Amino acid sequence: MAAGTSSPTDHRRTRDQRAGTLPAMEEWSLVPLDGAEAAIPDVAALLASAPVPGRPSAPAAAHTPAPPAAPAASRAGGTGVARAAGMPARSARGLHDWPWTWLVLAGGVAVLASLLAWKSVHDRTRAAEQAARMEADARAARIAQAGQAQDTDARIDAIHSAWLRGQGATELPAVRAMAQDGNARAMVLLGTMLSEAHGIPKDRPEAVRWLAQAADGGSALAAVRLGAMYERGGDGEPRQLSAAENWYLRAARQGDAAGLYSLGTLYARGGDTVVQRPITACMLMELAARAHAASGRDDVLLPAGHSALGARAAQMRLAGALGMQDAAEAQRRADAWKPGQPLDL
Repeated sequence: MAAGTSSPTDHRRTRDQRAGTLPAMEEWSLVPLDGAEAAIPDVAALLASAPVPGRPSAPAAAHTPAPPAAPAASRAGGTGVARAAGMPARSARGLHDWPWTWLVLAGGVAVLASLLAWKSVHDRTRAAEQAARMEADARAARIAQAGQAQDTDARIDAIHSAWLRGQGATELPAVRAMAQDGNARAMVLLGTMLSEAHGIPKDRPEAVRWLAQAADGGSALAAVRLGAMYERGGDGEPRQLSAAENWYLRAARQGDAAGLYSLGTLYARGGDTVVQRPITACMLMELAARAHAASGRDDVLLPAGHSALGARAAQMRLAGALGMQDAAEAQRRADAWKPGQPLDL
């Protein structure tokens, strides 16, 4: 082919190179493999140099980087400005994450509040259940004690009946044992048996000791028994009406029907060191009648003649013997008095 003349193949190659659709074969051959590997960026280095929120960025390179385009800086939320000022970069994603963080915190607070409320209710429920169990146990203990006391009282009444039939000798050790255990009713029965015999040896001093111990412990029945012994005398002992008055007064202050009746009877009769007090006697008979009506029964261990069953009849006789004014005064005193209060004597 003549010099300076191009072939059709050369024309096509030149046209393709101008259009940029096909690289020149010579360029392919000039790119070495090592150069291609070097042209690939070091990914680890790029990751290490990438800015992390909250951490200062690495010192700038020796050369001055080209300023970022304004739209990119705007989309990044001013990241380039923060880097230039040495401030930690803040990603746009972190801003969008804030609402979810608040939602998570609010949910955690709500769960914690629910747990605390549940624990409070649970603790109150447990405390109420424990109090209910304690009350049930205490009630069961009281019922058991009441049942045991009823059984003991029933046994004492049975022994008393056997003693009245002359069979007390075999039961005396059991009664003494119950009295030594602190049973006040057993003390009264033992004192009664020792003071009245009925088939067992009489021992008045020991009877007085047992009755006084029971009365000092609050037994109105024992006080009435002692008052009756001192009022009656016997067994070589003179009557001691002042002592009888004191023991009757102990029982009467408790509101005991027999004590009120016995003291009223003593004041109605008078004698020796006890002065007659008709108005007081009428008041006491009124109170005895009310107390007996409230109780509805007499104790089988009461001494004979000391039941308040006849208190209403005695009160009416005394009121009839008094004038209207004195009878009204006795009624007023009876209405004003309550058990446990001193008697207006």
